[in-house]
Amino acid sequence: MSNKTLRIIFILSVVCAILTIATQFFLIKKAYELEKTTFNTHVTFALKNVAVHLLKMNNNFSQVDSIVSQVEDNFYTVRVNDKIDSTVLETLLKRELNTQQIKIDFEILVYDCESENVKFRKYISLNKTEENNDIIPAKFPKNLKENNYFAVHFPHLDTFLNKEMISWGFSSLVLFLFLVILAYAIFTIFRQKRLSEIQKDFVNNMTHEFKTPLATIKISSEVLKNPNIVNNPERLLNYATIISNETEHLTHQVERVLQMAKSGRDVISLNKEWIELQPMLEDIIDKTYKPLIRSRGGDIKVQMLCKSIHFEVDKLHIKNVIGNLLDNAVKYCKNKPSILITCNEEKDMVSISIKDNGIGISKENLSHVFDRFYRIPTGNLHDVKGFGLGLNYVRLICKQHGGDIKVSSELEKGSEFCIFIPKKFKR
Repeated sequence: MSNKTLRIIFILSVVCAILTIATQFFLIKKAYELEKTTFNTHVTFALKNVAVHLLKMNNNFSQVDSIVSQVEDNFYTVRVNDKIDSTVLETLLKRELNTQQIKIDFEILVYDCESENVKFRKYISLNKTEENNDIIPAKFPKNLKENNYFAVHFPHLDTFLNKEMISWGFSSLVLFLFLVILAYAIFTIFRQKRLSEIQKDFVNNMTHEFKTPLATIKISSEVLKNPNIVNNPERLLNYATIISNETEHLTHQVERVLQMAKSGRDVISLNKEWIELQPMLEDIIDKTYKPLIRSRGGDIKVQMLCKSIHFEVDKLHIKNVIGNLLDNAVKYCKNKPSILITCNEEKDMVSISIKDNGIGISKENLSHVFDRFYRIPTGNLHDVKGFGLGLNYVRLICKQHGGDIKVSSELEKGSEFCIFIPKKFKR
């Protein structure tokens, strides 16, 4: 699956997720409003029936249209304009509200126009054990002084409506779980795609890394098959040396792969010893890198900010760490390589900085350079050899010594790797 197809799938998935969430919120809001409307309709019908029964008991057959008013979402008033028996009112309200399937606590208030005061107030709890100490009493509107009224207050209306919305809450939870699973699936697809690209790049680089020395060995062995080669000892020695060097190179590469595979399971065993940093650096540079860099017209400098830096490390692994960083500084430079090694000692920590003028690393790839088998994508080009193991090995060794490694880089301006190693190994 191409990257373009994956990007399209990702964008469509995000758009669909956003639309689904927006639609769900819209439907929940509409459902909540519908529940409120339904509740209002049932309450109005129940209160109207209560008013009719009260008037009939008083032999009053007046019209009952528009006698129920909704003052607030949870507060209703009923204009009776006649005597109101509070005991009968309580019984009628319980019956009519129950008929309308409104099973919620409520508060009754009765207003008398002659005394201009609330003459009856009672909280009706469907749960007999529940107390109404935390209920804030409703207040009658001040403009209802011309008639006798009764009012019904539902203090727990929001809780009642939320319970009615349980099915919507469950569906929202299912939708949320679905979106989480979808996001995880997309993340897994992209991760597997990246791992597939890394694996493919590793196989291609390994093929090229092994193919060149094998071809050289084959050519050299063909030359050595010529019986006349014994008459030219210098040439014989030259081709034998080529075979020996290429064989050693292949062995080194195989050992590196095996060592990294093993390090993924076990801790690397370190042979610690006290060494002086500057002589070790000079040995590495003089034997291998100074001739190589000078042959390309470049230069390498060492800057010691502190004299006579000693630390307790595994000499072999530390030399490999510095060698890996110098290898990259040379390999990833298109022009004349210019490398500056800066060494310092602060408190109990030794720092070694290797700065180059190479091609640099983009921000996108910078966070992955220490991943195992990861190499900066170069398409089908394999002009730079390697397996993507070097920097992973460098970080592993630094961690094993109780240290760390930092990197800063900018495209076309070079990179700087700085390793930090404790002066004394902490056991």
